[in-house]
Amino acid sequence: MKEIQEKAYAKINLTLGVRCKRTDGYHELDMLMQTVSLHDSVTVAKASDITVTATGMLLPYNNTMRKAAEYYSALTGHGAHIRVMKRIPAQAGLGGGSADAAAVLRALDRLYGDVDPGTLKEIALKVGADVPFCFRGGLCRAEGIGEVLTPIRGMQLHFVIVKPAEGVSTKALFAALTLPRKMPDTLSAVRALSQGDLDGLSSCIYNALEEPAIRLVPEIAALKERLEENGAVKACMTGSGSAVFGLFRTAAEAEAAAGRMQDVPFCAAAESV
Repeated sequence: MKEIQEKAYAKINLTLGVRCKRTDGYHELDMLMQTVSLHDSVTVAKASDITVTATGMLLPYNNTMRKAAEYYSALTGHGAHIRVMKRIPAQAGLGGGSADAAAVLRALDRLYGDVDPGTLKEIALKVGADVPFCFRGGLCRAEGIGEVLTPIRGMQLHFVIVKPAEGVSTKALFAALTLPRKMPDTLSAVRALSQGDLDGLSSCIYNALEEPAIRLVPEIAALKERLEENGAVKACMTGSGSAVFGLFRTAAEAEAAAGRMQDVPFCAAAESV
């Protein structure tokens, strides 16, 4: 086996709470994160050096995939030729860069298998706070800076994800963040997910970063309103934005709503995976 293909799934935050700012400069978080079917396609081939080629988006040289491969190479001496087809938009709060890095690590593990699972998780966290979750995938409660993961039993969820042309800088948003902020009711959200209670879940969906992000990109609020006008039981910003997701009762309702919002710079129906 000389080449591996991996899907790099986007993530959404069903909840996001900020507990405090830590002494190391990071923020202590409490989130429910879910991978969704929107994905980049990552292909990794065995090599002696490291190269990254992207289609669909211009990436910086020192991107997350290169960082992941370089950390792996430093431990094993193995290289990688990486190709990615980008579909997840940048500066969206969808974890596209983290998902790509996680896909590279999964592919390298399948190609070479020279690094134990604990070390792979350490590499993932070095690349970025969301990479450990993207490496695992599914539905998790994420605490700490996002690396303390507790798997949660969930249900099938249907979404429409939209994003305005303007993105939000995560670094700038957290730098301007004032605390304390309202915390989500994570335990009630977990209970609703485990019981298949969509209405109960919708009442718990909350992102503490949404209000300050709207001050930076007012169109976030307009997109929330449009999603709910088009049948979403709840709409909320994901991560640090600027993407917004609408939660729908059925896949058909989500597809229909997405069809009515094709004028938005980015719009896609997706489901939980």
